[in-house]
Amino acid sequence: MKSYSITTLILLLILTSCKNEINPKNKKKQFTLEATLLNIPDSTLFYLKPLSNITVDSAYVVNGHLSMKGQLKSKQPELLTLLATAPEFIYTQLIVENENVTFTADKKDFPWNIDMSGSIHQDEAEKFYQIRYQRQRLKNELTLIHNSDKKVLTKQLTELSDSLDNITMSLLKREFNSYAALDIFKNYKTKFSNKELTSLYEKLDPELRETESGKAVKLQSKFSKPKVGDKYYDYKAINQKGDTVVLSGITDKYILLHFSSLSCYGSQLSLPDLKKIYKNSTNDLDIVSISTDVDKERWQDHVIRDSIPWHYLWDGKGNYNDAYVKYWEIGTPNYVLISPDRIILERWYGYADGLIEEKLVKHIN
Repeated sequence: MKSYSITTLILLLILTSCKNEINPKNKKKQFTLEATLLNIPDSTLFYLKPLSNITVDSAYVVNGHLSMKGQLKSKQPELLTLLATAPEFIYTQLIVENENVTFTADKKDFPWNIDMSGSIHQDEAEKFYQIRYQRQRLKNELTLIHNSDKKVLTKQLTELSDSLDNITMSLLKREFNSYAALDIFKNYKTKFSNKELTSLYEKLDPELRETESGKAVKLQSKFSKPKVGDKYYDYKAINQKGDTVVLSGITDKYILLHFSSLSCYGSQLSLPDLKKIYKNSTNDLDIVSISTDVDKERWQDHVIRDSIPWHYLWDGKGNYNDAYVKYWEIGTPNYVLISPDRIILERWYGYADGLIEEKLVKHIN
């Protein structure tokens, strides 16, 4: 058996450690973005943000070039927003992993007519983004042609929207097995039947089925779209105090579900109305806000900042939280009024001054 001196052993350990440190396989991959931008002024500041709204990187345009990098923490491709707010608002979106993405674009190509290289997930997304681009382009053309006749313009825009929605849905049905399709799907989920949802889920490979968005498709397929007069769907999550709240645990009361997001202007506008209703309500109504925000700290800061006294529930799944999926919700703010015997009395969408109270007084004295 060979014997080694202490000095020799220490030297071997050091060499081994150094070798492991410089091994390229041990280096963490990074996301990089290199873009050549036309007709966008130098010194324009761009931000790169995921759904959590925590900035991955920010950089100025220098000599028509934008260079960004960062470490994406998710093991799955992420939806990122690239945006500048001054001298004017410009944005686009990309679905990527820790990989190298490049593109050249004119200002007029934003947001949906940009051809990026370096990500197969972005390649899939751009099939859908091209439909969005055509929607934007044709809408502008129709507005110029029929601007003097609002009735004709409305009819033309509705027909355009319906036609492009059908094209998008056909593309979803054909090419659903991608992260991009799952992201686009959330805006079209109410247009599919439960049978179609089951068929779409079956197209997903095992990896995509295990994502929050994949699980949401399966969950939604098991719950019919709730209508006025239907039984409510239960939901469980933590509130701002850290307590677990279950809708079925609220007994002998009306429940007003308020689907809300910190970044949604309408959601913020609704808060004063809800505070007034909460202050003046008797013991026969409970308001339950359900957050579609992903970041827990930002949700908690929002609750503290706006002094929200009623239950404000959060589960970290964003647009894929169980209540949002079961109730087939799209966007915020949305509302569902539930009777004490668990029947849906009203459903409505969006904010208008006095609308919440108007809906409530129809059912609650």
